[in-house]
Amino acid sequence: MALNSVKTISSCVTHLTVFSSHVGHRADNDKSTEALYAATRHQGFNNVVRGRIFAGNYFLLKKNYDKYYLHAQRVRRLIAQDFIQVFNQGIDILLTPTVLDEAPLYQDYIKEDNRTRTEQDDVFTQPANLAGIPAISLPVKLSSKSKMPISLQLLSDCFQERKLLQTAKWLEKRMNFPFDQLTRGLN
Repeated sequence: MALNSVKTISSCVTHLTVFSSHVGHRADNDKSTEALYAATRHQGFNNVVRGRIFAGNYFLLKKNYDKYYLHAQRVRRLIAQDFIQVFNQGIDILLTPTVLDEAPLYQDYIKEDNRTRTEQDDVFTQPANLAGIPAISLPVKLSSKSKMPISLQLLSDCFQERKLLQTAKWLEKRMNFPFDQLTRGLN
């Protein structure tokens, strides 16, 4: 499965998921229900999330449903089948990067284009999410440049969470991540 397909389909499915899953904040606007919704979405969601909500609405329009959503589900099934083939070959755990780079400092993160950064950082976690397989991310060391965590991701077959968590625990002990240094650096 081409990485471009994963990104495209993930964007479609993510937009649909984001639309249906963000709840909690409620704005103080009692002019109308529509005004309340607009104010809540504006205050509670950043530009990336709002863009995903709009895209999710677009993909779910009746005229776009077959063209985008059903196609995305077919490709999603293909991605899941690719993982099934890998795990059926006797592979128990896959090890991948979690993101392309170290975790950014907050002051650097807010200066960047969050949409681009989010899309770039999601590239390694999207396939597991689309395939519906368990995954866990572990910090393995601190960057020599920013002293922020660098992480690896472990993925396993469906219903192999125990094996995944045991492997993560084993790896975490071997990596001996310096949590105390991270805590000191944040204070």
